[in-house]
Formats: sequence, C-alpha cells, structure tokens
Amino acid sequence: MKYPLKFRKSLLGLFLLLSQFAFGQSQKEWTNLFDGKTLNGWSVLDKPANVRIENNSMVLHMTAHTSRHAFIRTNKKFKDFIFEVEFRRDLTIDSGILFRAIDAPDTAFNALFGYMVKIDPSLTRLWTGGVFLDYGNGLQWLHPLDGNEKARHAENTVMEWNQLRIEASGEEISVFLNGVPTVHLLDDKFKKGYIAFKIHYLQAEKEKEALEIAYRNPRILTKSVKKYRSVNDLPLVDSRGINKITYFR
Repeated sequence: MKYPLKFRKSLLGLFLLLSQFAFGQSQKEWTNLFDGKTLNGWSVLDKPANVRIENNSMVLHMTAHTSRHAFIRTNKKFKDFIFEVEFRRDLTIDSGILFRAIDAPDTAFNALFGYMVKIDPSLTRLWTGGVFLDYGNGLQWLHPLDGNEKARHAENTVMEWNQLRIEASGEEISVFLNGVPTVHLLDDKFKKGYIAFKIHYLQAEKEKEALEIAYRNPRILTKSVKKYRSVNDLPLVDSRGINKITYFR
C-alpha cells in the first residue's frame, strides 16, 4: 500500500524526533574522563613518563634507556562499560590501551596487568585493535587480527584521528576501530580494573623518542551497557581457560 505524501512526511518527522530523543538519552549516560587541561582523575605510573597536555589531548612519547612501561591510568576502576577514545600517532610508535587492569606485584616488570588493545608499531603485521593479556615480561594474544583484512586496515594513515571503542560486558569483550569490529571475545581473567594508556619502554633507540601518540576525548558509559552495545558480526572467540603466556624477558 502506498501512503499519502503528507502521512509519510509525518512518519519521517516522528522517526527523526524519536532518534534525537534516543541519542540525547544515550549522551546523558556518558562520563568524560579528561578535562583537556589537567590530569585530574588520572595518575602517572613509572616515571620517567614523557607526557604533556596539548590541544585538549594527552601527548605521549617513549623514553630511551628505560626497562619498564609507563602508564597514564584512571584513578577509578571499572567493571562493565563502554569506553571510547580518539587517538592519532606516528605509525611506528608502540602503545596500547589497558582495561580492567590491576596493580601488578612489586616484583613484576609492569606496574599493571590487564587486557590491552594493541596499537601496533609493525607496518606489516597491522594488528592495531587486537587484544592480548599484558604482563610486562610476557603476553598472551587472545584475539589477533590475522586473516581479518578489513580490521587490519581500519586504522587511518599517519597522524590522522582514529576512534577506538571498547565494550566490556561480563565475559564478553568487543573492540571497534573506526566503526570496524576488530575483536569479539569471551574471557574471564580480569573482571574489574583501571583504564590506562601505555608508554612502551624503549631501549637504546634514542631517535624513537621523537615519535608521539595523542589521546583525546576519553569517555565512558557504565549504566545500561547492554542497551548501548554495538552489533559485532565477528565470530565469538572463547579464550577462557587458555594459558599460553609467551615470555620475552
């Protein structure tokens, strides 16, 4: 049946009104985690940590002759959430975003253990958006991007802004890079913890100190998480119970 034009226009107007209402409701659920001017609400772990605030962004550099990663982490811990942040970088800088991170033992190589969304310095592997467990002196990949060409090429070119979205609801974890699903995972190793931006340690390659990564507009949603989750059409990978840590130092 073909409805009159006036009726169709009324339906369209109602749809737009409802869409705007729903968008407004979801916006109210978000909490901004960075004021763009100070590190209020955040802590710096493991100095020297080369971080400055510029143009409403946290700008991070690696420091040569360091043996531990440094972190800029939230003071609050989060369990179930949707987290969004924008980043841009020199493509060969090594960084990542930890979530549900916990304080590591004093004897560890890292101040934090947790899930990490990799921001990959390899221009051939291209696993930015993949997830592994980070232990400082070892790691366990839970969801690499091999075979997923769309995800491997989701990152924008050098020094262009990208949006990263992490959804953690119970044991289910999803990651999206610029709207492209990169991770769909079931895991139960970490249930609650900090969110942190990682500054990778750097050995003798002093020239790499000039490389930078900037993070801006970090925000989090902790209520009605299931309601606002995105559709993830990747196969669900179950990594529960797997213990294959690769130690590299």
